[in-house]
This record gives sequence, C-alpha cells and structure tokens, in this order.
Amino acid sequence: KQGTDLCHSRKSPVRISHYGVQYKDGGVGTTLTGVVHYTNSAESHAGFCHGGSMTSVMDDIIGWTAFLVTGACVPWSGFTAQVNVSLKRPIAVGSYLKVVGRISKWEGRKVTIQSELVVGNEKDGAGAVHCTAEGLVILKKDVGIDATSR
Repeated sequence: KQGTDLCHSRKSPVRISHYGVQYKDGGVGTTLTGVVHYTNSAESHAGFCHGGSMTSVMDDIIGWTAFLVTGACVPWSGFTAQVNVSLKRPIAVGSYLKVVGRISKWEGRKVTIQSELVVGNEKDGAGAVHCTAEGLVILKKDVGIDATSR
C-alpha cells in the first residue's frame, strides 16, 4: 500500500503541481524544475509560510531529481539520506515559486543534488532565492547501476 504524498496532494498546504526534466548524458547536470504553491494552510507567522514547508519541498525535489540519474525516471529507486537547507527569505502565503534540482555528483549508489526555491518570473530566469539545499540520495542496489563503473 502506498501512502499519501505530502507535496503533491491537492489538499497539501504546499503543493508541487508538476515537474519538467532536462536530462544530461551520464546523469550529472540533469535538471528537474517544478511549480510550487504555498497555500494559506502553510502559514506559520502572520502571512508567511513555515520553514518546514520549504524544507519539505527541498526534500521532495532532491529525491525526485535523484530518481532521474539513470536517464529514466525510476520512482522510489533510492532514499534521501541527508538534506542541508538554508532558508534565505520568507515566503508569503499564496505564493507560487519555482523549485529546481540539479544532479551535481554521482558516485556509485550516492547521488548529490543541489536545489533552490526561487521567484521564477524574471526574463533571464534568475529570481530572488528563498531557499537553497544540498542533498544526498542513496540508490537501491536493484536499480541496475554498476557501482564500480561510476
């Protein structure tokens, strides 16, 4: 039995509605981008979202980005082992932001992801950064990766 998904449910206080991927050969450089809505239910301080809701989004994009490392999306092919989050600026409830994850390193079963949560409406693609994170995902042994070849 599968559980409910914290960041993708229509009823979630913070919801990632969809993701888009750009693959790179060899996995490193593969980028996953999504749209995040912070609803009124994510509120902590008057008018602003709880930092835990930002951290949940970072955990989600780190995991889903790692699932892409082989060049195909293989859901639940690994486990998030570490998430280091830096909260940069508050998020107003009701906000829509862009979340981006990039594979920065792949060694055997270990995949390192860099991610950021930004206002994504500027023409050059660079927006105000609300949160950054680095994460480590450990791939399952059965995902068909030869650890000695990485």
